[in-house]
Amino acid sequence: MKSFMFAAIGALALSASAATAQDSAEVPAEGAPGCELHVWPADAVRSTFSGWFHGGIVDGAVQGRDGYRKLPDSILSPEGQLRTLGEQDLPASLGLTAYSVVLHDQPLPSRVIRATKGRLLTDSPPCYAELVTDDVFYQEDIISGRFLKAIFRFRQFDGGSDAPTRSFGTYVQQKLLQFPPSEPDQLDAALEEFRLAFGLAVREFGEALNRPPKKKKK
Repeated sequence: MKSFMFAAIGALALSASAATAQDSAEVPAEGAPGCELHVWPADAVRSTFSGWFHGGIVDGAVQGRDGYRKLPDSILSPEGQLRTLGEQDLPASLGLTAYSVVLHDQPLPSRVIRATKGRLLTDSPPCYAELVTDDVFYQEDIISGRFLKAIFRFRQFDGGSDAPTRSFGTYVQQKLLQFPPSEPDQLDAALEEFRLAFGLAVREFGEALNRPPKKKKK
């Protein structure tokens, strides 16, 4: 049951490719010494399901397939993700002192995320970092409940190098209590819960990124 879920999510995660600059908005950091953090949202929210004896169809709930309760048409758009990301103190969360933040409007194509080994933006300053939201999922588990799950990928480049000096990617999850809504008048509150859960997932990712590595057992 769990292995199906992780296989479905893991198959969609962790890599990236050389891309040209996209429409973006810069959020300046006071005293930033030319260092930039570039941030991308994911595409539309996806869905997975884990039952008693098997996993469900990936995106079955999003697509309204037979046997799945249909989810709202627009759960957390790339624009909604950017709004939430823009509310975060991303440099502080990621341990990037005095970086300015550049938010990109469009999600990266999956082929770009999978294939890029160097910088996503070749025309970038020497002091440069990337935060990519690979995917955002609504996960329903018949035993443990309902969750937002987000896959993030972070890389940091220093001194103009095309090889990252720091690289980390993982998924994080947040428990959902109101989403999906059971009645039409619950829709707004449920969508806001999902958006706020995404913000909490970003912060949890930052905590995981900066957590000291576990000491090896002797």
